[in-house]
Amino acid sequence: MSWHPNDLFTELDLLAYEGSILTSFQKVDWQEKRRKAVTDWLRPLLRANGFAVERFRTRFEPDAVVGFTGAAYSDKRGAAISADADDLNLATIFATAGSDALYVGSDQQFRGISLRMQDSVTATANVLSVAYWADAWIALDVVDKTQKVTGKSFSGGGSVTWRMPEDWALRSISTFGRRYWVKLTVSATPASATAGQFGVIRHSALAPAVTFWTLALIMREAPASASGPWLEKAVWYEAQAEAAWQRALSVLGGEFETDDPLTDQISETESEQTTSEATGGPWRMERA
Repeated sequence: MSWHPNDLFTELDLLAYEGSILTSFQKVDWQEKRRKAVTDWLRPLLRANGFAVERFRTRFEPDAVVGFTGAAYSDKRGAAISADADDLNLATIFATAGSDALYVGSDQQFRGISLRMQDSVTATANVLSVAYWADAWIALDVVDKTQKVTGKSFSGGGSVTWRMPEDWALRSISTFGRRYWVKLTVSATPASATAGQFGVIRHSALAPAVTFWTLALIMREAPASASGPWLEKAVWYEAQAEAAWQRALSVLGGEFETDDPLTDQISETESEQTTSEATGGPWRMERA
């Protein structure tokens, strides 16, 4: 059970509103501002409204995980959702780089995947590519947090996130039903890499609010050497953040849970639980 603030938003969300937010200030990322927005602004708001922030969840069990190795499909969901360590052999699945693939499917659209990995990680240089289906496989621009070593996907556990596409279409993969799928491929086989769990990361109702507040912080503290209407933008983004927070309040209950303490994944029953249905209020997470 842990708080996953990095699931909320990434630099890609900031860039969607301010396309030059990195280049204008000569930044690689805004990690510190993002952390400040979550820790100093969002967490106190959640606590003040009775939500147990350590029970926040955007990670759910995938509805299907399918390996495609040597032109043959195989069901990998059991290994992907179990709490057993290192039971999903990524090196075997991606035996032939470029053509072998791992498909992750969900009945709901999702903005990323999470991988739990322990000691069996790769030291092989490789890059993970992710595509979604829109009458063809379309490449996604991703933030790959499994690159604990630069240039080496699956050198550690972590999330792989993207901005939600607007034209994502349902389809079947072999015999595995109509779902929203992403297709994972690698540029080189990730030798020795095994994963313990896969989860899908759903878009949180909190994402707009914390994105807007981060942009407000950036504008408030814009470098004096950079010209621009920073104060006006800061005030506007602060107002947008407050409005987005109020909109999110009514639907937040389903994003918190207490599920099996051995896993970070949330069950289908709990994922459908609403605030009004949660016995004792939205912050008492024992589900019916």
